[in-house]
Amino acid sequence: MLLFFAAIMFNACKSKTEFVINGEVTNVGEAQKVYLFVSDSLGQMKPIDSTFLDEDKKFTLKAKSVDPDFYQLLIGQKSYMIVAQNGNEIEFKADLSNSGGSYEITGSKEAEQLTAYNKITTDFSMKTGQLAETYSKMISKDESNKDEIIAEFNVKSQEFAAPFMKNSIDFVKANDKTLTAFYAANIMIGMDASNYENELIKYSKTAIESFPNNKSVQFFAKQMEVAAKVAIGQPAPEIIALTPEGKPLKLSDFKGKFVLLDFWASWCAPCRQENPNLVNQYNLFKNKNFTIFGFSLDENQNSWVKAIEDDKLNWAHVSELKQWDSPSAKMYNVNAIPASFIINPQGIIIAKNLRGNALNEFLTQALSAQ
Repeated sequence: MLLFFAAIMFNACKSKTEFVINGEVTNVGEAQKVYLFVSDSLGQMKPIDSTFLDEDKKFTLKAKSVDPDFYQLLIGQKSYMIVAQNGNEIEFKADLSNSGGSYEITGSKEAEQLTAYNKITTDFSMKTGQLAETYSKMISKDESNKDEIIAEFNVKSQEFAAPFMKNSIDFVKANDKTLTAFYAANIMIGMDASNYENELIKYSKTAIESFPNNKSVQFFAKQMEVAAKVAIGQPAPEIIALTPEGKPLKLSDFKGKFVLLDFWASWCAPCRQENPNLVNQYNLFKNKNFTIFGFSLDENQNSWVKAIEDDKLNWAHVSELKQWDSPSAKMYNVNAIPASFIINPQGIIIAKNLRGNALNEFLTQALSAQ
């Protein structure tokens, strides 16, 4: 009975008007201070509390948040995501020497979920870091084959990403009413989430219902509304833009063919690395009712035209010469390039962001089924 009342008194002593983060770190190096940041209305991170590490490398931070929200701890050169709201008393532990950025937080449901998802991201980060180091050494030893090595690295990276993306979408579905699920969804979108786009669109409705006042969730929901209009299975929105010669050209001018709508730019290194593959696919299938419609996010016409010539991109090209402010890119929810959409003869989007061998395999199957 005494233990029961003690538990009640302990919970009653927790402040309902603020949250507390108690931290303990190891291998801090020269780090002396800890900062707590939150995102403001413009999406900029601003400090809301800070403190020095004590002699045991422990710290305590406090802040206020009526609803669950995202915060970042900055310790030395390391940054850690936290989800908190008033009433939480969160325990944070981290080894600053951990190259994968692993850390542990407890004290709330969100904290436990974030710790669980961090295990998924840490494993992926360590594997991709090792992969990058291996291929970097390969390039150092053989600069003459740099392009081929990078191409092989990109293929391997996609292989590593596939199970991570599957684990992430499974996590989102299992924890869809937590902010941590929203965090996982955003990590997926920051990569290539084409295979899970419809699931993320569906999830966005749950997210906005669960966190209607969270500005980040609001932005995400609006982004998914745009994505829904250019998801696989949807009619491809019309594009009208100017060719290098200054003549208007429409995407619908190619209706009746399979079209690869390619968003790229002369300044985009991954785009330029993928261009030889596009040239190969174009030459293989151009006589089989297939073409490519290139949309450049350049703003300098000379750079755009030179890249077309240098890379031998012998298909139709247009641009609005506005980089990320291009209305057509926004309409197609293009947030990173290269980005591509395969459109069937009826004008329906049937695939997205296929590269390398995956593009060849898809086109071989789709064009043979005509």
